[in-house]
Amino acid sequence: MLLNKFFMRLLLSFCFCLISHLTFSQNWQIIWEDNFDGSQLDLSKWTHDIGSGSQFGLWGWGNGELQFYQSQNTELENGIATITVKEEPSGLVDSWNNSFYYSSSKITTKGKFDFRYGKVEARIKSIDGQGFWPAFWMLPTNGQWPCDGEIDIMEQWGNNYLTNSTTGAAHIGTCPYSQASHFYQNFSSYISSGSYADEFHTYSIVWKPDTIKWYVDEVEKFVLTPSSYFSIPNQHEWPFNSNEWYIMINLAITQDGPNLNTVFPNQIEIDYVRVFQDISTSSLNYEIKDFDFFPNPTKEKLYINKNLIQSVHIHDLSGKLLLKKIINDDYINVDFLNSGIYIVTIKGKDGNKKNKKLIIK
Repeated sequence: MLLNKFFMRLLLSFCFCLISHLTFSQNWQIIWEDNFDGSQLDLSKWTHDIGSGSQFGLWGWGNGELQFYQSQNTELENGIATITVKEEPSGLVDSWNNSFYYSSSKITTKGKFDFRYGKVEARIKSIDGQGFWPAFWMLPTNGQWPCDGEIDIMEQWGNNYLTNSTTGAAHIGTCPYSQASHFYQNFSSYISSGSYADEFHTYSIVWKPDTIKWYVDEVEKFVLTPSSYFSIPNQHEWPFNSNEWYIMINLAITQDGPNLNTVFPNQIEIDYVRVFQDISTSSLNYEIKDFDFFPNPTKEKLYINKNLIQSVHIHDLSGKLLLKKIINDDYINVDFLNSGIYIVTIKGKDGNKKNKKLIIK
């Protein structure tokens, strides 16, 4: 089975390279990925959200969801991560002393990996059944909801029949939350036959300044720009050009819950999650309009906007200066650095400074 999966990945990689060349015409480089090849979830890449959200002042994670998240509902085998939803007849009790009679899992890169812009993709086999709500989505690190945004790459709602529709969306609004000032744009894409739970499908976005595009199985389904929202710029700002963002995948149960036809236990399966960024020279000034660098993590080069940045200093975690460079080019060689974590200080031509963590692979 592992051998079959290896050849399948080779075929998928070939197809992805061909399609991305024809469709996107960009030079994508993987900056982060998990192929779930181990026997346990890689905790250097992921962490678990636990419980019902009560510890954050949320009832059912803010949506009245009926599941209690726990880490043991995520398992890895033969290169596949499985999130299983189960009945819990005895109940699982949260910090508000409420009992939950279903368990599931939510994995997130929060505190482990975040980024801005690129192609974000997962290959997932979904789930059939009333009440099930799988999602692959992103939020901004240290952001507030909904004023700092939310990007839903894939959401599906199970029903009495087949899960033949997949959706994606982007949320904006004001903080604190007000229903009157919360807006989102979304799409639905229907499979021609069967269900999204019958086999694996790829769900992705291509995210650039002022643009987000959604893809299902490498076919473009939806595009958003600031002009897609009538409330921009008079009432809201486009929040998707700001902050660093982290990834989440979870299997929830909606407030309406399952019915007698819903099968337990049940699961979604995840083959891989990947983040790419475009390193083509022609795209550098477009991709790096702000005070930043990419890719991160990296092995050899950091790309920057030489029109905005005057100098870059790199220190190790003890504070030792390892590189001091006046910027004349649109990249910096960092192949002399050993694998590990470093602190980069960027000084702009306007005199402002920014410190950011750099990971060398």
